[in-house]
Amino acid sequence: MRMKGLALAALCCLFASSGSPQPRGSDAITADQHLIGTVQTRIQKYEQALGVVNQLARPNQATVECNAVCYFPSRSSPIAWRCEPGKKCDLHCTVNPPVGGCN
Repeated sequence: MRMKGLALAALCCLFASSGSPQPRGSDAITADQHLIGTVQTRIQKYEQALGVVNQLARPNQATVECNAVCYFPSRSSPIAWRCEPGKKCDLHCTVNPPVGGCN
């Protein structure tokens, strides 16, 4: 439920700042707390979808946790995966079903 709230807040930022139909990876919000780690939320806008990617890099962990949602006109598709430390979570809403990767 918290992921949906964060995703909705990120979508509000997108509508206030973007009109481009291409995927965007530069719209990001980052927060850091030394006991939890670093959370980054990015918004991607496609011609037929909106994507919200949340990634958590915990201190001293072997993986980065990735959670994302692709919002389509009539449905939403959540997805979760993990990446190696130092990698970024990469979401692809242009395929069916949506997939996540590491970049």
